[in-house]
Amino acid sequence: MAPPSVRIETLQRPDDPEVLALLVELGLEDQERYDHPKETREEIAGRTGPLAPSFRGENVVFVARDEKDHAIGLCWCVLFDPGNGLEGEVAELYVLPAARGGGVATALVGEAMRLFREREATFVTVWTRADNPAALAVYRRHGFQPTEQTVLTWLPLTGAEPASEGTPGAGIERDADNHAP
Repeated sequence: MAPPSVRIETLQRPDDPEVLALLVELGLEDQERYDHPKETREEIAGRTGPLAPSFRGENVVFVARDEKDHAIGLCWCVLFDPGNGLEGEVAELYVLPAARGGGVATALVGEAMRLFREREATFVTVWTRADNPAALAVYRRHGFQPTEQTVLTWLPLTGAEPASEGTPGAGIERDADNHAP
């Protein structure tokens, strides 16, 4: 619940200069927390806004085929621009068990990375399990690294309740933003 002196509303103007300025400030502040190339205020402002109420994405699926033209693996890539630059995700990577260990996954992720570079993606993610060393090795070979951020997820599970105000850390909101630790 917002403090009594604060009003929460839905963005009315996608080019609201105050909102765009907030996003630039967020970008400037956020980049100081991570070890990646820094952008100037002008560079961040140049790729910020207007904020569309919706956006479109694109699926690109790379398929690996064997010498008999049978599909033996795939890499499903998602591209989307939520308003702050093109983002990408390796949504799925799968190689048939009989074809694993021969470089198929590496080749598929290589094609995905070519696509992301060609399209000038500003941010690319991949999700995998910590107990999947083969996938981790493929992704790391292509430059993916564990992030400094903690990823939290929410699933609409029956009985799942949000943290109460009395939960440790629930009241720590002063420095909260979408990317803050």
